[in-house]
Amino acid sequence: MLFFKKLLDFYIKTSLHVAFAVFCLVKITNFELQINEYNFYSLLVFFGTIVSYNLLKYFEFFSNNSWNFNKHKAILGVTFLAIIGYSYLFFKQKSNVQIHLIEVGILVLVYPFLRKYAILKISLVALCVAIISVQIPYLGMKFLSFDYYINFVQRFIFVLIWIIPFEIYDSKTDATTLNTIVQKYGIKRSKLIGMLLVIPFLILEFLKLNYSFSIILIAIALVLFLNFSSVKRNEYYTSFWVESIPIFWWILFLILKRFIF
Repeated sequence: MLFFKKLLDFYIKTSLHVAFAVFCLVKITNFELQINEYNFYSLLVFFGTIVSYNLLKYFEFFSNNSWNFNKHKAILGVTFLAIIGYSYLFFKQKSNVQIHLIEVGILVLVYPFLRKYAILKISLVALCVAIISVQIPYLGMKFLSFDYYINFVQRFIFVLIWIIPFEIYDSKTDATTLNTIVQKYGIKRSKLIGMLLVIPFLILEFLKLNYSFSIILIAIALVLFLNFSSVKRNEYYTSFWVESIPIFWWILFLILKRFIF
C-alpha cells in the first residue's frame, strides 16, 4: 500500500496526471473530427503540459529560494525528459502548428504576472487549453465549421469549471494577496458560478452537427465534483479525481465508438 501511495504521489506531483488529462482533451477533439493527428501532436501536448505546468506550479519555490534538489529531483528528472520529448516533436510539426505553440508558450510565461487577478488568471489557463486542444487540431481542416467555434467556447467553459474545485481546495493555503475567485466570491458563490457555467457547456453540445450524449455524464460529473468540493477534502480529491474528468470523458468516447458506431 505504501509503495502504491508513493507511486501515485510521483504520478501526480510530477504532473503526469494533469498532462494525461490534457492529452485526452486533444484525443476528444480528434475523435470528434474523425482525423488522424499529425506527427504525434497529442504526445507533444502531453510533454508540453508537464513542462509548462511544472514551471508554473513550482515557480514560487524557485522565486523564494526554497527549492530542495533531493526532495524535488524526481520532478526535475521528469521535466527534463519532457523538455527533450517536446523539443523533438515540436520540430516535427508543421510551421502553422509551431507558431500557435509559441503563442501559447508566451501566454504561459505571462501567467505568473496575473496570479493576483482571479478572473484573468483562470481565463488565461482556459484559453491556453482551448487553443492546444481545439484550435490547433482544427488547423488540418480545409475550413472551419460551425462546430469548431462551439468546441472552442465549450472547451474554454469546461476548463473554467474544472479549475474551481482546485481554487476551493487551495483557498486554505493561498495568500490573501492572490485574490483568487474563491477569495473574491466565497466558496458557495464560486460553486454557483461553476454550476451555472455547466448550463451553456451542456447546451452548446446539442448545437453541434455531431453531438454526443456522453456530455450529459460529464456535466453531471462536473456538478457533483463542484458540489462536494471543500477545503476539508483530501488532496487526492482534486489532484487525482477532479483532474481525471477529461480521462473519463475520453473513455466514454472510446466506449461509444466501440459499441455504438
